[in-house]
Amino acid sequence: MSTNPLFPKAVVFDLDGTLVDSAQDIARAINAGFEVMGTPPFTAQDVHRLVGEGAIVAINRAASEAGVALTDEKRALVLERFFAKYREVSAEGNGLYPGARTLLSTLRERGVKTALCTNKAEPVAHIAVKALGIADLLDVVVGARDDRPRKPFPDMVRACIDPFGVAADDAVMIGDSKADLGAARAAGVPIVLTRFGYSTVPIEDLKPDAIVDHLDHVIGVLPRVMRR
Repeated sequence: MSTNPLFPKAVVFDLDGTLVDSAQDIARAINAGFEVMGTPPFTAQDVHRLVGEGAIVAINRAASEAGVALTDEKRALVLERFFAKYREVSAEGNGLYPGARTLLSTLRERGVKTALCTNKAEPVAHIAVKALGIADLLDVVVGARDDRPRKPFPDMVRACIDPFGVAADDAVMIGDSKADLGAARAAGVPIVLTRFGYSTVPIEDLKPDAIVDHLDHVIGVLPRVMRR
């Protein structure tokens, strides 16, 4: 584990909009879910407004935008079709951002523990990281489960760092959204946000500890974040 006091002992990553551009795949899954409703298809750009707090929230937002009233029965059907398609497209391994694998490899070479913290359903998260070819570079994968509150609650971030025995201020989170920032702040973990992700508000307005325009820039900002 890293012993440099100006370098974190653990780095926790969001997935969608941080390590991977999955908007097109999510759009495919949402459209599969709503196909039975006869709604116009959602685009990858539409997805940027819908994601961030898990599948159920995304489906509810999509229904609202499409003007569809979902009964519990209809919502269950949409979610069933959504998850079936999402598992399929996640297994294709699309959209890893440039620099993602190099960043994860560099952190591991420096002895830094790495974790994934995503509101994507945990089984789908495991499918995705394996297909993306980064499963071997992540020490812990934490996804959405019914028994654990999702981001922006702190529970998932804590589930990432607790196995390492790392204090909150010895870790850093890398994300792209208000939900990531909220979870990190609630857990007491410094937060770096990507400018290229899916945030629905200007990143500067969220006041993270640092902002990066490319994953290649993350290593350079970590000492500055740790000084805070």
